[in-house]
Amino acid sequence: MGTLLTLAKKDLTLLFRDKFALFWIFAFPLIYAVFFGSLFGGDDGGVRAKMRIAVVDDDRSEESRALLSRLAAHESVAIETTGEGDDAEPRAHEIDAARRAVRLGKKVAYLRIPKDYFESPFAMFGGGGGDRDRPELEVGIDPSRKAEAGFLQGVLMETVFRGMGDLFTDKEKMKAEIDRARAEIASGDGLNTVQKAVLQTFMGALSTFFDSVDLEVLESGPASGFGGGAGGGRQLKVVEVARDRSNRPKTAFDITFPSAIVWGLMGVATGFGVTLVRERAQGTLLRLRAAPIGRAQLLAGKALGCFVMCMIVMLFLLGFATVALGVRVDDILLLLVAMVSTGACFTGVMMLVSVMGKTEEAVAGASWGVMMPFAMIGGGMIPLVAMPSWLLTVSNVSPFKWGIYAVEGAVWRGFSFTDMLLPCGILIAIGAVLFWIGVAIFRRIDG
Repeated sequence: MGTLLTLAKKDLTLLFRDKFALFWIFAFPLIYAVFFGSLFGGDDGGVRAKMRIAVVDDDRSEESRALLSRLAAHESVAIETTGEGDDAEPRAHEIDAARRAVRLGKKVAYLRIPKDYFESPFAMFGGGGGDRDRPELEVGIDPSRKAEAGFLQGVLMETVFRGMGDLFTDKEKMKAEIDRARAEIASGDGLNTVQKAVLQTFMGALSTFFDSVDLEVLESGPASGFGGGAGGGRQLKVVEVARDRSNRPKTAFDITFPSAIVWGLMGVATGFGVTLVRERAQGTLLRLRAAPIGRAQLLAGKALGCFVMCMIVMLFLLGFATVALGVRVDDILLLLVAMVSTGACFTGVMMLVSVMGKTEEAVAGASWGVMMPFAMIGGGMIPLVAMPSWLLTVSNVSPFKWGIYAVEGAVWRGFSFTDMLLPCGILIAIGAVLFWIGVAIFRRIDG
């Protein structure tokens, strides 16, 4: 046993002196996991991303600024502002700049408030009184984004009518708007006598209502619908229903780090495979054989060193993910089982790649050339959770898929011990078969 430990220590020491190999074993997988985890970490706990829109204020009135302020405060919309803190105001664009921002994809849409939009007394109801000559709110959006267009229209209507609710709580302002509406109805050319009579009657009744009602009592009463009183929130009960995230990745790093392990273990297998062929080519193995060390001990020591390095790489990557990025492991014992099985598999891979050539360059090139396609279809490029069904079926031939699957099972898939038997059994079987094939070929080469 002491001989095996000495041989394994020798191989580990040589590998740690190879700075280029260490980059592919430790640095590259870490860069891969952090970069793609940050890039695709769009799931922010269920919070919907805000729609970035540009605003064009051609009216430049107190009412238009109030509308834009309400819109900027909406939880689903992001608008550029000028100033900071309480002095922050929505930044208004010119119409050409707003259209260009939408065309270039910098903004999802733009909102244009036309000049004199709020001159119409019917603007408080969110419309222009039915007159086609009256200015209307303009929304510019890519026609292919119909879902966003419908959602944005809903947000705008909500914002406009929220202003109407504020108006209803200001008696003097509301009466002034009613008087202005009655005057415009009387002078309007687009209405016949009956329509004018109906609208005048409605406006008169509305004016009488506001003359006689106590808005302070109405606003604070249990039936208040203006949203400003204590009872306003009682008409709609909001209940938080958290999304079920069991057996689902909690963050993007839960996906990228198991995939990054594949790249690190590929570096380990290649590194140890190269050292074996280097020692054979330089006569180191022959000198070791001259000592009282058998071929079986030499290969066992090499395998032990490779297995230990595989465990170091997995502990490093998963430890970094846990400490620095908040990745949480569902079951540590099952993770240990997955790591041992994966390490055994890549030890077998190492033994096979070490006999793929007679020189260091041949072994390095052949090993990456063979392992890269298996890594790509096995989850090293496209995460398993994002694969189409046909590719997920094809990936079953890749040992890398089962390594990732086993680690994910312990990290976030919620595997039981029974669930872990399949991927771990496949990994151990692949490792044993590949190691046996590699040893058989090595014996033929070594004589």
